Amino acid sequence: MDRFSLFSTPVLVFALDDVEELDAELCARLVAEARSSPGVERSNAGGWHSVPDLSLRQDACYRRLMQIVVERVRAALVDIAAARGLTVDHRYRFGVQGWAMVMEDGDYAVVHDHAEAHFSVVHYADAGDADQGAHPSSGALTFVGPRAGGAAVPGLDLFPGHFSIEPRTGLMVVFPGWLPHFVHPYRGTRPRVSISCNVRLEPEVR
Repeated sequence: MDRFSLFSTPVLVFALDDVEELDAELCARLVAEARSSPGVERSNAGGWHSVPDLSLRQDACYRRLMQIVVERVRAALVDIAAARGLTVDHRYRFGVQGWAMVMEDGDYAVVHDHAEAHFSVVHYADAGDADQGAHPSSGALTFVGPRAGGAAVPGLDLFPGHFSIEPRTGLMVVFPGWLPHFVHPYRGTRPRVSISCNVRLEPEVR
């Protein structure tokens, strides 16, 4: 018997090392900005969404984070290609657009995608202080299966429609921009600070 696993969707999760000071500085800056700026409304229901200009800011903390984003997207690209028996021969320019989300208790994000991006990234500078025992889905990043609805086998979840990642401070998640996702309501007393990016790859002209 041959069995094929078709149309798999890669999601890569990186636990970053030595970013505690970087994350602390990012949180201090972004929480202060959230207190003084109205932000914008996108997929957020409540919470503060920054103007998507973080990749243009010249402060060292933002430049360092964008460098890490590019490094991890490059690693994801090579890993995904290798899993398919492909070699990344092209040199790419990475176009990055970044923004921040500061969530308070009860804030969440509705289902959306970033189909214009090759990859999307979320980094948790501070995952907050929710009691995960009392609120196990607090602030969870949940991906929605892109398949059209179909008949489910009674009693067996053979083709799950959702997959969730529990946010942790210092975690970075890389996934295809077209993958629908949402964020469960955050339940905590400390602001939950995340930075998201859309990344497009353009071949360099040799």
